[in-house]
Amino acid sequence: MNKFDIIKNSEFLNLKQEKYKYTPLTDIFEGEYVPVSLDDRKKPAESDFCEIKIDDAIKIYTVNGVCVSDEIKSEGGFVYGSLALAAKEHKDLVEKYCNRLADNTDLPTALNITAVFSGVFVAVDPGVKTTRPLMIINIIDADSNIFSQQHNLFVFGENSVAEVIEYNIGVSDASTLANNLSETVIKSNAQVDFVRVHDKGLLSKHISSDYSRQYSGSSFNCTNIVLGGGLVRQNTELHLAEKHCYSNLYGLVVAGDKQHVDNYTFIDHAMPECQSNELYKSIVNDKAVNIFNGRILVRPDAQKTIAFQSNKNVLLNTGARIYTKPQLEIYADDVKCSHGATVGQLNEDALFYMQSRGINKSTAQLLLMSGFANEILSKIKNPAFQEFLLSRIEKILIHR
Repeated sequence: MNKFDIIKNSEFLNLKQEKYKYTPLTDIFEGEYVPVSLDDRKKPAESDFCEIKIDDAIKIYTVNGVCVSDEIKSEGGFVYGSLALAAKEHKDLVEKYCNRLADNTDLPTALNITAVFSGVFVAVDPGVKTTRPLMIINIIDADSNIFSQQHNLFVFGENSVAEVIEYNIGVSDASTLANNLSETVIKSNAQVDFVRVHDKGLLSKHISSDYSRQYSGSSFNCTNIVLGGGLVRQNTELHLAEKHCYSNLYGLVVAGDKQHVDNYTFIDHAMPECQSNELYKSIVNDKAVNIFNGRILVRPDAQKTIAFQSNKNVLLNTGARIYTKPQLEIYADDVKCSHGATVGQLNEDALFYMQSRGINKSTAQLLLMSGFANEILSKIKNPAFQEFLLSRIEKILIHR
Protein backbone atom coordinates (compact mmCIF):
# COMPACT_ATOMS: atom_id res chain seq x y z
CA MET A 1 0.00 0.00 0.00
CA ASN A 2 1.53 3.36 -1.04
CA LYS A 3 1.27 6.63 0.84
CA PHE A 4 -1.76 7.85 -1.12
CA ASP A 5 -3.68 4.63 -0.37
CA ILE A 6 -3.02 5.18 3.33
CA ILE A 7 -4.38 8.74 3.04
CA LYS A 8 -7.45 7.66 1.10
CA ASN A 9 -8.31 4.99 3.64
CA SER A 10 -7.82 7.33 6.59
CA GLU A 11 -10.81 7.72 8.87
CA PHE A 12 -10.12 11.48 9.01
CA LEU A 13 -11.43 11.88 5.46
CA ASN A 14 -14.89 10.95 6.68
CA LEU A 15 -15.00 13.60 9.41
CA LYS A 16 -17.64 16.22 8.70
CA GLN A 17 -16.15 19.73 8.66
CA GLU A 18 -18.18 22.88 8.04
CA LYS A 19 -15.47 24.48 5.93
CA TYR A 20 -15.60 21.46 3.57
CA LYS A 21 -19.40 21.26 3.49
CA TYR A 22 -19.70 21.65 -0.29
CA THR A 23 -16.40 19.98 -1.16
CA PRO A 24 -16.03 16.91 1.05
CA LEU A 25 -12.51 15.58 1.54
CA THR A 26 -13.70 12.17 0.36
CA ASP A 27 -14.51 13.74 -3.04
CA ILE A 28 -11.12 15.45 -3.24
CA PHE A 29 -9.13 12.29 -2.50
CA GLU A 30 -11.35 9.93 -4.48
CA GLY A 31 -9.48 8.00 -7.16
CA GLU A 32 -6.20 6.15 -7.62
CA TYR A 33 -2.98 8.20 -7.60
CA VAL A 34 0.73 7.51 -7.30
CA PRO A 35 2.66 9.94 -5.07
CA VAL A 36 5.45 12.01 -6.63
CA SER A 37 8.90 12.03 -4.97
CA LEU A 38 11.93 14.30 -5.23
CA ASP A 39 13.52 11.66 -7.48
CA ASP A 40 10.87 12.47 -10.10
CA ARG A 41 12.38 15.89 -10.80
CA LYS A 42 12.51 16.81 -14.49
CA LYS A 43 13.10 19.90 -16.56
CA PRO A 44 10.08 21.52 -18.21
CA ALA A 45 9.94 21.38 -21.98
CA GLU A 46 9.48 24.68 -23.77
CA SER A 47 6.07 23.54 -24.97
CA ASP A 48 4.98 23.07 -21.37
CA PHE A 49 4.96 26.80 -20.80
CA CYS A 50 1.85 28.68 -21.81
CA GLU A 51 1.86 31.78 -23.97
CA ILE A 52 2.39 34.30 -21.15
CA LYS A 53 4.71 37.09 -22.25
CA ILE A 54 6.25 39.02 -19.38
CA ASP A 55 9.66 39.79 -20.79
CA ASP A 56 11.22 41.25 -17.65
CA ALA A 57 10.03 38.54 -15.25
CA ILE A 58 12.42 36.29 -13.35
CA LYS A 59 11.10 32.75 -13.89
CA ILE A 60 11.36 29.65 -11.76
CA TYR A 61 9.69 26.31 -12.55
CA THR A 62 8.28 23.36 -10.69
CA VAL A 63 7.14 20.17 -12.40
CA ASN A 64 4.70 17.91 -10.55
CA GLY A 65 5.36 19.83 -7.34
CA VAL A 66 9.16 19.52 -7.47
CA CYS A 67 11.33 22.61 -7.99
CA VAL A 68 13.63 21.99 -10.96
CA SER A 69 16.33 24.45 -9.85
CA ASP A 70 19.51 22.87 -8.51
CA GLU A 71 20.84 26.07 -6.92
CA ILE A 72 19.81 29.10 -4.87
CA LYS A 73 20.01 32.23 -7.03
CA SER A 74 20.11 35.96 -6.31
CA GLU A 75 18.59 38.16 -9.01
CA GLY A 76 16.61 41.41 -9.19
CA GLY A 77 16.54 41.66 -5.41
CA PHE A 78 15.12 38.15 -4.92
CA VAL A 79 16.85 35.16 -3.36
CA TYR A 80 15.08 32.10 -4.74
CA GLY A 81 15.34 28.40 -5.52
CA SER A 82 14.45 25.00 -4.17
CA LEU A 83 13.08 24.86 -0.62
CA ALA A 84 15.02 21.62 -0.11
CA LEU A 85 18.29 23.47 -0.85
CA ALA A 86 17.24 26.48 1.20
CA ALA A 87 16.78 24.20 4.21
CA LYS A 88 20.59 23.79 4.06
CA GLU A 89 21.82 27.13 2.69
CA HIS A 90 19.29 29.38 4.49
CA LYS A 91 18.68 27.15 7.46
CA ASP A 92 17.93 30.02 9.85
CA LEU A 93 15.01 31.38 7.80
CA VAL A 94 13.56 27.97 6.97
CA GLU A 95 13.71 26.77 10.58
CA LYS A 96 12.21 30.03 11.84
CA TYR A 97 9.23 30.22 9.50
CA CYS A 98 8.58 26.91 7.72
CA ASN A 99 5.61 25.00 9.20
CA ARG A 100 5.06 27.88 11.64
CA LEU A 101 2.13 29.60 9.95
CA ALA A 102 0.18 26.63 8.62
CA ASP A 103 -2.91 25.28 10.38
CA ASN A 104 -2.08 21.63 10.97
CA THR A 105 -5.65 20.90 12.09
CA ASP A 106 -6.65 21.20 8.42
CA LEU A 107 -6.20 17.78 6.83
CA PRO A 108 -4.71 18.80 3.44
CA THR A 109 -2.31 21.13 5.28
CA ALA A 110 -1.33 18.41 7.74
CA LEU A 111 -0.66 16.00 4.88
CA ASN A 112 1.56 18.51 3.12
CA ILE A 113 3.56 19.26 6.25
CA THR A 114 4.54 15.59 6.47
CA ALA A 115 5.93 15.65 2.91
CA VAL A 116 9.53 16.27 1.85
CA PHE A 117 10.37 19.91 1.06
CA SER A 118 9.83 19.92 -2.70
CA GLY A 119 8.68 23.43 -3.53
CA VAL A 120 10.05 26.95 -3.85
CA PHE A 121 11.90 29.23 -1.46
CA VAL A 122 11.72 33.00 -2.03
CA ALA A 123 13.23 35.70 0.18
CA VAL A 124 13.74 39.45 -0.12
CA ASP A 125 16.24 40.99 2.27
CA PRO A 126 15.27 43.96 4.49
CA GLY A 127 15.18 47.29 2.66
CA VAL A 128 15.43 45.74 -0.82
CA LYS A 129 13.10 46.98 -3.55
CA THR A 130 12.99 44.32 -6.23
CA THR A 131 13.46 45.58 -9.79
CA ARG A 132 11.56 42.83 -11.62
CA PRO A 133 8.57 40.56 -10.90
CA LEU A 134 9.24 36.94 -9.92
CA MET A 135 7.11 34.39 -11.75
CA ILE A 136 6.69 30.85 -10.45
CA ILE A 137 5.34 28.44 -13.06
CA ASN A 138 3.95 25.26 -11.51
CA ILE A 139 3.46 22.63 -14.22
CA ILE A 140 1.62 19.35 -13.89
CA ASP A 141 2.92 16.99 -16.59
CA ALA A 142 2.26 13.27 -16.18
CA ASP A 143 1.49 10.18 -18.26
CA SER A 144 -0.37 8.55 -15.37
CA ASN A 145 -2.45 9.57 -12.38
CA ILE A 146 -0.18 11.33 -9.86
CA PHE A 147 -0.50 12.89 -6.42
CA SER A 148 1.89 15.81 -5.89
CA GLN A 149 2.60 17.91 -2.80
CA GLN A 150 4.40 21.24 -3.11
CA HIS A 151 5.49 23.37 -0.14
CA ASN A 152 6.51 27.00 -0.73
CA LEU A 153 8.01 29.52 1.68
CA PHE A 154 8.08 33.29 1.07
CA VAL A 155 9.86 35.70 3.43
CA PHE A 156 9.73 39.44 2.72
CA GLY A 157 12.02 41.45 4.98
CA GLU A 158 11.38 44.78 6.68
CA ASN A 159 10.82 47.72 4.29
CA SER A 160 11.11 45.48 1.22
CA VAL A 161 9.02 45.81 -1.95
CA ALA A 162 8.20 42.82 -4.18
CA GLU A 163 5.86 41.47 -6.84
CA VAL A 164 5.26 37.71 -7.22
CA ILE A 165 3.14 35.87 -9.78
CA GLU A 166 2.34 32.17 -9.42
CA TYR A 167 0.80 30.36 -12.39
CA ASN A 168 -0.49 26.79 -12.07
CA ILE A 169 -0.94 25.02 -15.41
CA GLY A 170 -1.47 21.47 -16.57
CA VAL A 171 -0.28 19.78 -19.75
CA SER A 172 -1.37 16.29 -18.74
CA ASP A 173 -4.19 14.17 -20.14
CA ALA A 174 -4.10 12.00 -17.01
CA SER A 175 -6.08 12.58 -13.81
CA THR A 176 -3.93 14.45 -11.30
CA LEU A 177 -4.23 15.66 -7.72
CA ALA A 178 -2.04 18.47 -6.36
CA ASN A 179 -1.97 19.43 -2.69
CA ASN A 180 0.00 22.68 -2.43
CA LEU A 181 0.89 24.70 0.65
CA SER A 182 2.40 28.19 0.86
CA GLU A 183 3.54 30.18 3.88
CA THR A 184 4.16 33.90 3.45
CA VAL A 185 5.82 36.21 5.97
CA ILE A 186 5.47 39.96 5.38
CA LYS A 187 7.68 41.84 7.82
CA SER A 188 7.22 45.42 9.08
CA ASN A 189 6.58 48.06 6.41
CA ALA A 190 7.04 45.59 3.54
CA GLN A 191 4.90 46.02 0.43
CA VAL A 192 3.99 42.83 -1.41
CA ASP A 193 1.82 42.19 -4.47
CA PHE A 194 0.98 38.51 -5.01
CA VAL A 195 -1.09 36.99 -7.84
CA ARG A 196 -1.96 33.30 -7.97
CA VAL A 197 -3.67 31.72 -11.01
CA HIS A 198 -5.08 28.20 -11.50
CA ASP A 199 -5.48 27.23 -15.15
CA LYS A 200 -5.54 23.45 -15.50
CA GLY A 201 -7.53 20.81 -17.37
CA LEU A 202 -10.84 19.30 -16.32
CA LEU A 203 -9.18 16.05 -15.18
CA SER A 204 -7.15 17.86 -12.52
CA LYS A 205 -7.86 18.39 -8.84
CA HIS A 206 -6.00 21.12 -7.02
CA ILE A 207 -5.88 22.08 -3.34
CA SER A 208 -4.13 25.32 -2.49
CA SER A 209 -3.65 26.21 1.19
CA ASP A 210 -2.05 29.62 1.62
CA TYR A 211 -1.16 31.12 4.98
CA SER A 212 0.16 34.68 5.35
CA ARG A 213 1.24 36.72 8.36
CA GLN A 214 1.66 40.49 8.32
CA TYR A 215 3.63 42.67 10.69
CA SER A 216 3.40 46.36 11.62
CA GLY A 217 2.88 48.81 8.75
CA SER A 218 2.98 46.14 6.03
CA SER A 219 0.85 46.13 2.89
CA PHE A 220 -0.27 42.92 1.16
CA ASN A 221 -2.28 42.74 -2.06
CA CYS A 222 -3.26 39.14 -2.84
CA THR A 223 -5.27 38.18 -5.93
CA ASN A 224 -6.51 34.62 -6.55
CA ILE A 225 -7.84 33.74 -10.02
CA VAL A 226 -9.34 30.42 -11.12
CA LEU A 227 -9.79 29.83 -14.85
CA GLY A 228 -9.41 26.05 -15.15
CA GLY A 229 -9.37 22.80 -13.23
CA GLY A 230 -11.93 20.08 -12.66
CA LEU A 231 -11.93 20.60 -8.89
CA VAL A 232 -10.17 23.55 -7.25
CA ARG A 233 -10.17 24.19 -3.53
CA GLN A 234 -8.41 27.31 -2.23
CA ASN A 235 -7.85 27.98 1.46
CA THR A 236 -6.56 31.53 1.93
CA GLU A 237 -5.78 32.75 5.46
CA LEU A 238 -4.35 36.15 6.48
CA HIS A 239 -3.21 36.87 10.02
CA LEU A 240 -2.74 40.55 10.89
CA ALA A 241 -0.33 40.11 13.77
CA GLU A 242 0.63 43.73 14.55
CA LYS A 243 -0.82 47.24 14.27
CA HIS A 244 -1.31 49.21 11.06
CA CYS A 245 -1.43 46.28 8.63
CA TYR A 246 -3.22 46.88 5.34
CA SER A 247 -4.58 43.94 3.31
CA ASN A 248 -6.43 43.61 0.02
CA LEU A 249 -7.75 40.15 -0.83
CA TYR A 250 -9.24 39.75 -4.29
CA GLY A 251 -10.61 36.74 -6.14
CA LEU A 252 -12.05 35.91 -9.55
CA VAL A 253 -13.57 32.64 -10.76
CA VAL A 254 -14.55 31.96 -14.37
CA ALA A 255 -16.07 28.48 -14.39
CA GLY A 256 -17.95 26.38 -16.92
CA ASP A 257 -18.58 22.79 -18.02
CA LYS A 258 -18.61 20.68 -14.82
CA GLN A 259 -15.95 22.60 -12.91
CA HIS A 260 -16.16 22.72 -9.14
CA VAL A 261 -14.44 25.71 -7.48
CA ASP A 262 -14.42 26.32 -3.73
CA ASN A 263 -12.84 29.37 -2.07
CA TYR A 264 -12.48 29.51 1.70
CA THR A 265 -10.98 32.72 3.11
CA PHE A 266 -10.17 33.75 6.67
CA ILE A 267 -8.86 37.17 7.72
CA ASP A 268 -7.82 37.34 11.37
CA HIS A 269 -7.75 40.88 12.79
CA ALA A 270 -5.73 40.12 15.91
CA MET A 271 -4.43 43.64 16.62
CA PRO A 272 -5.90 47.17 16.53
CA GLU A 273 -5.84 49.77 13.76
CA CYS A 274 -5.61 47.38 10.80
CA GLN A 275 -7.61 47.47 7.58
CA SER A 276 -8.72 44.71 5.19
CA ASN A 277 -10.69 44.85 1.96
CA GLU A 278 -12.00 41.63 0.42
CA LEU A 279 -13.74 41.30 -2.94
CA TYR A 280 -14.43 37.98 -4.68
CA LYS A 281 -16.33 37.71 -7.97
CA SER A 282 -17.42 34.81 -10.18
CA ILE A 283 -18.90 34.10 -13.61
CA VAL A 284 -20.43 30.61 -13.63
CA ASN A 285 -21.84 28.76 -16.65
CA ASP A 286 -23.05 25.29 -17.77
CA LYS A 287 -23.16 22.86 -14.84
CA ALA A 288 -20.30 24.42 -12.92
CA VAL A 289 -20.39 24.97 -9.16
CA ASN A 290 -18.77 27.89 -7.34
CA ILE A 291 -18.54 28.22 -3.56
CA PHE A 292 -17.42 31.22 -1.53
CA ASN A 293 -17.05 30.93 2.24
CA GLY A 294 -15.40 34.04 3.64
CA ARG A 295 -14.81 34.67 7.32
CA ILE A 296 -13.47 37.81 8.99
CA LEU A 297 -12.64 37.64 12.71
CA VAL A 298 -12.19 40.85 14.73
CA ARG A 299 -10.71 39.92 18.09
CA PRO A 300 -11.46 41.82 21.35
CA ASP A 301 -8.17 43.77 21.26
CA ALA A 302 -8.57 44.75 17.60
CA GLN A 303 -10.15 48.17 18.19
CA LYS A 304 -10.39 50.66 15.30
CA THR A 305 -10.48 47.83 12.78
CA ILE A 306 -11.75 48.60 9.28
CA ALA A 307 -12.90 45.51 7.38
CA PHE A 308 -15.02 45.17 4.26
CA GLN A 309 -16.07 41.95 2.51
CA SER A 310 -18.07 41.51 -0.68
CA ASN A 311 -18.91 38.55 -2.92
CA LYS A 312 -20.51 39.20 -6.33
CA ASN A 313 -21.60 36.45 -8.71
CA VAL A 314 -23.07 36.13 -12.20
CA LEU A 315 -25.02 33.02 -13.23
CA LEU A 316 -25.13 32.53 -16.99
CA ASN A 317 -27.75 29.76 -16.96
CA THR A 318 -30.02 27.76 -14.67
CA GLY A 319 -27.75 24.69 -14.59
CA ALA A 320 -24.92 26.46 -12.77
CA ARG A 321 -24.86 26.73 -8.98
CA ILE A 322 -23.43 29.25 -6.54
CA TYR A 323 -23.18 28.94 -2.76
CA THR A 324 -22.03 32.03 -0.88
CA LYS A 325 -21.48 32.58 2.84
CA PRO A 326 -19.84 35.86 3.87
CA GLN A 327 -19.22 36.01 7.63
CA LEU A 328 -18.22 38.66 10.17
CA GLU A 329 -17.34 37.80 13.77
CA ILE A 330 -16.79 40.99 15.75
CA TYR A 331 -15.69 41.06 19.39
CA ALA A 332 -14.55 44.69 19.51
CA ASP A 333 -16.84 47.72 19.76
CA ASP A 334 -14.91 50.46 17.92
CA VAL A 335 -14.86 49.14 14.36
CA LYS A 336 -16.10 49.82 10.83
CA CYS A 337 -17.09 46.55 9.19
CA SER A 338 -19.49 45.38 6.50
CA HIS A 339 -20.14 42.33 4.39
CA GLY A 340 -22.52 41.22 1.66
CA ALA A 341 -23.17 38.95 -1.31
CA THR A 342 -25.08 39.15 -4.59
CA VAL A 343 -26.07 36.51 -7.16
CA GLY A 344 -27.64 37.57 -10.43
CA GLN A 345 -27.62 37.48 -14.20
CA LEU A 346 -26.26 39.88 -16.80
CA ASN A 347 -28.00 43.26 -16.76
CA GLU A 348 -30.82 43.05 -19.31
CA ASP A 349 -31.13 46.84 -19.59
CA ALA A 350 -27.42 47.17 -20.43
CA LEU A 351 -27.71 44.35 -22.99
CA PHE A 352 -30.74 46.01 -24.60
CA TYR A 353 -28.99 49.40 -24.71
CA MET A 354 -25.90 47.99 -26.45
CA GLN A 355 -28.00 46.01 -28.93
CA SER A 356 -29.99 49.15 -29.72
CA ARG A 357 -26.67 50.75 -30.63
CA GLY A 358 -25.85 48.05 -33.17
CA ILE A 359 -23.82 45.67 -30.99
CA ASN A 360 -24.88 42.05 -31.45
CA LYS A 361 -26.02 40.11 -28.39
CA SER A 362 -22.99 37.80 -28.01
CA THR A 363 -20.57 40.75 -28.24
CA ALA A 364 -22.64 42.73 -25.74
CA GLN A 365 -22.61 39.80 -23.31
CA LEU A 366 -18.84 39.47 -23.70
CA LEU A 367 -18.34 43.18 -23.02
CA LEU A 368 -20.44 43.01 -19.86
CA MET A 369 -18.65 39.92 -18.57
CA SER A 370 -15.21 41.35 -19.37
CA GLY A 371 -16.11 44.54 -17.55
CA PHE A 372 -17.33 42.52 -14.56
CA ALA A 373 -14.05 40.57 -14.44
CA ASN A 374 -11.89 43.62 -15.05
CA GLU A 375 -12.70 45.04 -11.61
CA ILE A 376 -10.49 42.28 -10.23
CA LEU A 377 -7.92 42.24 -13.04
CA SER A 378 -7.37 45.98 -12.62
CA LYS A 379 -5.96 45.26 -9.14
CA ILE A 380 -3.00 43.40 -10.68
CA LYS A 381 0.09 45.56 -10.70
CA ASN A 382 1.79 44.13 -13.78
CA PRO A 383 0.11 45.53 -16.95
CA ALA A 384 1.47 42.80 -19.26
CA PHE A 385 0.10 40.04 -17.05
CA GLN A 386 -3.17 41.91 -16.61
CA GLU A 387 -3.55 42.12 -20.39
CA PHE A 388 -2.71 38.43 -20.81
CA LEU A 389 -5.34 37.38 -18.26
CA LEU A 390 -8.04 39.55 -19.84
CA SER A 391 -7.29 37.97 -23.24
CA ARG A 392 -7.33 34.48 -21.69
CA ILE A 393 -10.67 35.13 -19.97
CA GLU A 394 -12.24 36.50 -23.14
CA LYS A 395 -11.21 33.33 -25.01
CA ILE A 396 -12.84 31.21 -22.32
CA LEU A 397 -16.04 33.29 -22.40
CA ILE A 398 -16.26 33.28 -26.22
CA HIS A 399 -16.18 29.46 -26.21
CA ARG A 400 -18.51 29.11 -23.25
